Amino acid sequence: MKLAVITSATGIDNEHETLERMLKHGLKNLHVRKPKYSKQKMREYLEGFSKESRRKIIIHSHHSLALAMRLKGIHLTEKHRESAFGVWKKFFLFRMMRPNLHISASYHKLSEVKSDGGRYDYVFFSPVFESISKEDHKPSYNLASMYDVFHNNPKIKALALGGVTGDKISACFETRFSGVALSGFLWESDNPIERFDKAKTTCEFYKIV
Repeated sequence: MKLAVITSATGIDNEHETLERMLKHGLKNLHVRKPKYSKQKMREYLEGFSKESRRKIIIHSHHSLALAMRLKGIHLTEKHRESAFGVWKKFFLFRMMRPNLHISASYHKLSEVKSDGGRYDYVFFSPVFESISKEDHKPSYNLASMYDVFHNNPKIKALALGGVTGDKISACFETRFSGVALSGFLWESDNPIERFDKAKTTCEFYKIV
């Protein structure tokens, strides 16, 4: 069961130091989402982590770096999935080269995650609650609808994303999410390490780390 952290898209002060501390505190799935980074800038960013930490990093763009730098895996956005040929080519090629490569994906529609979400190591489903960092980013489904899908499709390992805070982790657990992904909840705080540690403790209580 999973707890994931997604990096700030634009960056924070002392970012590498903060993320390295989270990784040392038990974070196993760090998603690097830097949509405006070139491949070279992404490589330089990743080089700022220790080799041990890189084995826990999943990247959302410039996926070939996952192989070149021995990262944990790749994440496919909705845009990646809409390019069906490119996704499947990448999916099979990367898995052939590294059978243990983690591959996750993003979903926003229950019908889509129900139909093919089970093929990934896990998926992000969002928004579950009203977003903290994106204005007017509100859920399209209620928790009962989400429960019906995830309870009846146990092969789908879905992580709740969007508006997830420490006090909403229990609701995610009860809705049959397999874990949570934290982003704005951490980066809108003056003390993201403290928030991460508290969230991790809550996840451990519900056995979803």
